[in-house]
Amino acid sequence: MAQNSEDQIALVGTWTSVPDAPAAEKPAQPSEGLYRLKLNRDGTLTPLDVVKMKSPSWLVKSADGRFLYTTNEEKAGSVTALSVAADGTVKVINTVTSHGDEPTHATLSPDGRYLLVANYSGNKGGAGIAVLPVNQDGSLGAPVQHFPFAEGSGVVDERQESGHAHSVTFTPDGKTLYAADLGGDKLYAYRYDAHSATPLQPDPARDMTFSPGAGPRHMVFSADGHYAWVIAEMAAVVETWRFTGEKPERIASTDIAPDNATADQRSGGAIMLSPQGKFLIVSNRVSHNHLLVFRIGRDGKPEAPIRYPAGGIEPRALSFDATGRYLYVTNVFTNAISLFSFDEESGELEAKGKAAEIATPTDIKFVTTERP
Repeated sequence: MAQNSEDQIALVGTWTSVPDAPAAEKPAQPSEGLYRLKLNRDGTLTPLDVVKMKSPSWLVKSADGRFLYTTNEEKAGSVTALSVAADGTVKVINTVTSHGDEPTHATLSPDGRYLLVANYSGNKGGAGIAVLPVNQDGSLGAPVQHFPFAEGSGVVDERQESGHAHSVTFTPDGKTLYAADLGGDKLYAYRYDAHSATPLQPDPARDMTFSPGAGPRHMVFSADGHYAWVIAEMAAVVETWRFTGEKPERIASTDIAPDNATADQRSGGAIMLSPQGKFLIVSNRVSHNHLLVFRIGRDGKPEAPIRYPAGGIEPRALSFDATGRYLYVTNVFTNAISLFSFDEESGELEAKGKAAEIATPTDIKFVTTERP
């Protein structure tokens, strides 16, 4: 981990159109793309510049930090590759189609050969996952595979009439990719073979099925791959799965909404592990807009949570800086990134106010820089 906060640059992804939602506050001016900000000693962020592009909503760093990939979450979806210089400046390399609509999430294969993209698509016909090769210079090639998510469970009106790919996550050993279908209440498993012309092959025996209407959204694994936690959007629960047998096994379901919350008060959002993997941090959105911090028990199950106000409306993404001392929350509807200090021993958060004001921020990642 980096020892100095001032050796870091924050990269903030955004939506470049203002959401049509009652709770969304109109920004002073709409976002223009991907923002760079300097991380100060106190955790606040100072704007530097912007790389203009359409809705770079999710950011993925290469393992060596030399490249960045963004999903451009527009109706005609695309993905952009950028180079990251030693001083944290970024430059567009190329942009290619995501082979779908409204790409909302992506991940790199552990070997760095492919970018896997989840096309959410609010309409029928544009959802699914795509496999894009990564070239030696960091640029992206045309998709070599595409798996459409056509059928939804039909349980939740307007959310599950068709499939909606919401995230793609590799197991820690790099052998299996899981793709969350919010519309179909499933996580689909794919075996990964980097040396094949078609690197993903469906593995239905290891698919994960959720309760009707749950809407699985994002997934994280323990470092050893023995456990995974999935946040379900509409149900607002965290499901714990054990991966030590032939098939994934659900072992717990933990409600993240307050007692007696109605369906319209449930909207599971972000999920991540603390830097040392001791705690699980999640967000519930809509009317509550809280963060919950769970200590993870020895059996992999979340213990009783500590609940904190998120510092804004619609906490969509969470990120630690490279020191692990600061946690950042992108509050999309209030056009700001909130800042918390974090205690890895106790799991306690301390609110520090706004780190920065950015129109419709959707994701934040950090890159370390070389001292001059």
